[in-house]
Amino acid sequence: MDKSKKNMYLYIGIGAAVVVAIIVGVAIALSHGGGGNGGEGGGGSSSSARVTAAELSSVNTTIEFGDYDGMTTLSKDIQNGYATGKIVKIEGTVSHPMSSYSIVQSNSAGTSKIGTQFIIDGDNATYPSDGAHVVITGKVIEKDPLLFLIVTLPEYVEVKD
Repeated sequence: MDKSKKNMYLYIGIGAAVVVAIIVGVAIALSHGGGGNGGEGGGGSSSSARVTAAELSSVNTTIEFGDYDGMTTLSKDIQNGYATGKIVKIEGTVSHPMSSYSIVQSNSAGTSKIGTQFIIDGDNATYPSDGAHVVITGKVIEKDPLLFLIVTLPEYVEVKD
């Protein structure tokens, strides 16, 4: 076998190893972020509370239902770490495509959605159903390195439908 073919197989092997490592890393991260009640997106016990009711009483940012542009700006700020520690109040729709929950806004044409993941902190956290119209007040935290999301308490999740 000539040297170029050996190099090609070497690169393919390295690429496959990297893909496997990423998949294993994601699986490990998901298993450590779980916990809580039946796959509800990583909620946990109130003994390790990440937010208090007193904190949630001073809202920094409010996003009204249908404010796609406002949600786009907020989501980008959250994912870039610019909103960490801020208290946000968002009226939107719950999206639960897999194991995590997000609060989202749709654009006016209904062709695009943007949102941010949230978790409900508490032993008896009950998550709204997929597609529910809700108002959530929560604190933006960095759950894991480079994983920013909103954490709230059960009493700060209001289902409008």
